[in-house]
Amino acid sequence: MATPAEAVERTFKPLQQFTRGWMMAEATTTYGLELGMQNGHDFRHVGRAGVLGSCPLDVAIGALAFVAPDLVEQAWTGLPPGMSHAEVAEHYAGLVIGWGDAALSVFDPDRLDRLDVLGRRIIDAAPASLGALFAGWRSLPAPDTVFGRVALTTQVLREMRGAAHINAIISVGITPLDAILASTNAPPRTGPGYAEAMGFKGPFRDPAEVREQRLEAEAITARIMAGFYATLSAEELDDFGEIVETTRNAIDM
Repeated sequence: MATPAEAVERTFKPLQQFTRGWMMAEATTTYGLELGMQNGHDFRHVGRAGVLGSCPLDVAIGALAFVAPDLVEQAWTGLPPGMSHAEVAEHYAGLVIGWGDAALSVFDPDRLDRLDVLGRRIIDAAPASLGALFAGWRSLPAPDTVFGRVALTTQVLREMRGAAHINAIISVGITPLDAILASTNAPPRTGPGYAEAMGFKGPFRDPAEVREQRLEAEAITARIMAGFYATLSAEELDDFGEIVETTRNAIDM
């Protein structure tokens, strides 16, 4: 039977990869352009942070910690005429749900319903104070279809871990940029090149200077998440991990 820590480790990458199904899709860029956004990146940034409403720019920058402030400002101030930040987020959430309805409909709805129910119990175990962006996404109404609900739940779980990670990197004394430079992900999602892709400008510090703190932050993030996974029994943790992992592995993305 899995422990909370083991379930966190097992589901981390599959849940992250789930969300890439819409975050990195060409269809997402096309949809954003059709709305009148300047580009796909702007649509993703406002789509994620728009659940906070038309908040001050600094609030959006804080919520999207791993995106360079200049890129957030460009997105936040470049809305299509007559459209609010919240409306962009509604469109983005609709795209997430639509992806679920299209990509997940081939799977057993009963298994996906269990994934959704268990995932929501993990989500509901966390306090809103974990992070405003997470709380904003958690507050969105659940769609009618199980496939759409699973997509939205995985999005909320992604924002949940992101919030935990922001707390963790601050606790070890490094910045979001430091965390990107010394990321534990495989290339190209680490180092100066990845920092530039996220809109940051060099010169950059040597990632080795913060490598140990970055590893510590990753461990703290996992411990934070394990505390919320602990709301499930060992059998439920096994089920959640198995369904998340096998479903993700069966999707071509």
